[in-house]
Amino acid sequence: MANGMAALFVGSTGLRSAQTALNTTAHNLSNINTAGYTRQQVTFSDTQYVNIDTKDKVSNASCGLGVAISEVRRIRDQFIDQAYRNENSRLGFYESQYKAVEEIEDQFGEMQGVTYESYLVNLYNSVNELAKNPSSTVARSSLIQNATAFIEKSENVYQGLRDYQTTLNTQVKNMVQDINDLGDTIYKLNKKIAKIEAAGIEKANDLRDERDRTIDELSKYIDITYYETDSKEVVITAANVPFVTMGERAVMDTRVVEGTNLVIPTWPGYERDVYEDGKQASNVDDTDKGELKGLLIARGNMVVDYTVVPVVPSSSDYDMNTAEGRAAYQEAYDSYLEDQKYYNTYIEPSPILSAMAGFDKLVNGIVEAVNNILCPETTEVRATPYTAEDGSEIQAETYTYNSVAQQTLYDRYGREVSGKDNGDGTYSFESGEKLYQSMGGAEVPVDSYTYSMIDMDKTGYGSDEGKTVGTELFSRKGTDRYIKTTDDTGKTIYLRNNLNETGYESLYRLGNLQINPEAAQNVGKIPLSTVQGKEDFDRAEELVDVWDEKFASLNPDTYAKSDFMTYYNNFIGEYATMGKALSNYVSNQTTMVEGYDNQRLQSEGVSSDEELEKMIKYQQAYNAASRYVNVVSEMLEHLVTSLGNA
Repeated sequence: MANGMAALFVGSTGLRSAQTALNTTAHNLSNINTAGYTRQQVTFSDTQYVNIDTKDKVSNASCGLGVAISEVRRIRDQFIDQAYRNENSRLGFYESQYKAVEEIEDQFGEMQGVTYESYLVNLYNSVNELAKNPSSTVARSSLIQNATAFIEKSENVYQGLRDYQTTLNTQVKNMVQDINDLGDTIYKLNKKIAKIEAAGIEKANDLRDERDRTIDELSKYIDITYYETDSKEVVITAANVPFVTMGERAVMDTRVVEGTNLVIPTWPGYERDVYEDGKQASNVDDTDKGELKGLLIARGNMVVDYTVVPVVPSSSDYDMNTAEGRAAYQEAYDSYLEDQKYYNTYIEPSPILSAMAGFDKLVNGIVEAVNNILCPETTEVRATPYTAEDGSEIQAETYTYNSVAQQTLYDRYGREVSGKDNGDGTYSFESGEKLYQSMGGAEVPVDSYTYSMIDMDKTGYGSDEGKTVGTELFSRKGTDRYIKTTDDTGKTIYLRNNLNETGYESLYRLGNLQINPEAAQNVGKIPLSTVQGKEDFDRAEELVDVWDEKFASLNPDTYAKSDFMTYYNNFIGEYATMGKALSNYVSNQTTMVEGYDNQRLQSEGVSSDEELEKMIKYQQAYNAASRYVNVVSEMLEHLVTSLGNA
């Protein structure tokens, strides 16, 4: 009777196991199109055995009690997962860089038909036409029109770069929040999975799928490493910081860069930034990972203009025949190398910052070159300052202090200002104000003042009735180019002014440029006439020739200088090359990521044909177990009936 009842138990375990297998197969089929779902597989094992004969001293005769489900497992390869997430993180990094370069190219319109280059060509053509007839009102008006279009387009491009930088900044903020949300999700899933699997009876497969899907998404945003603990929780390190642990989840936050609205991701709990500022990302040391890092590099951590581009000093500006002159040149060159290092560390890696700086340098070069021809200047060094009509002291171009100990001074805000060693024991400071020993300290006595002013021997005159001098074509917003005053002999002079209406330094940089309203309202004031009222063909020809002069190198690592058009073509060409290289990176990474994902699908994905085949098999197994139970049941009934009749 015992053996008979055991046989009935064998049948019942077969029914249960087949039913579980059918349920698992149905679950696979119902999730065939669910993203991130991992195919589940049933593994069978023997149940316990009972001894039915112990007479044999060598071995016992045993009888099995049926089949059991040892595990409903996910078919997942952790090594492919790790490879996928590693390359997915690198893909996120290069995609963000590539999108930034594409946006820069779009701003200049080089692929949309109406290119920025056309505005440069139109400005040059109008200058060329003006050279043929400097007194022509039509030619002057055309110059004003094309110069206005040039400035407006330049300002729009620069503002477009600023706006895109703001867009990237918003994306950084949103991504920080997304990373925190993903961390929360993983932490909560850890606890649910650990609770379900604590007894070792059941597998939380669907929750594990959700957790793996979340880790996949997190890997795109930031470089991660991870492992699963014995308690079935996944511990994640993000950017070398414990992000999700068994006991807590670190919260990522942001801080605002001083003087901007740009944010830097931080780990408040660890009192450090997520990424070290100025540290290069490299494929060699495996640090080119994470869309967040890519966005930060592409965006940069500041707003820049042409002043951040270092200019190599010229030996012709120093007396190389004296030891003092050579020492001063060497000091200037060493300072240039430091500025170059700063540029290469903080500006050049960012497509947005290098575009802002390089583009502003081009526009500043054109603006300054044209203005300097229309308003030629000379300098005067004097022991006392000039004063305006109201008696106030006029700012000098350079202040010289006769003390080696005072080579580093401070402005009125306490900011350090470094001077240029003149090689004779004095230091010159190009500053908008006098300097101090320290913030709130006493004003340092000035040894000499250097002023720039209109060179009346070389200047041109307007064709208007007043023969206006000093009318620049491009002006700074809220800033007059000159302050009119008198020299020591009572002669009228025009001193260069570098302060705006509110008393702050004003430069010829994008965001601060406009067409001079005085010239736009009366083209006759453009100084292209001689003092005798004749056409100034020489000055007009200078405006044409300046386009062929070598004005600057493309970047601090390139010493060869280019003219305006060549500079722009090289500038755009550099981004085209960068875009092509990044496009190749993205294409290769996409192929690798898709390759690993396909490998996962081949092993983890659900095949409808395979699952239907299994369903038929398990249905047949269920039917067989059912028939087996019926046979055993009839046998037992027959035995009981027979014994009862006996």
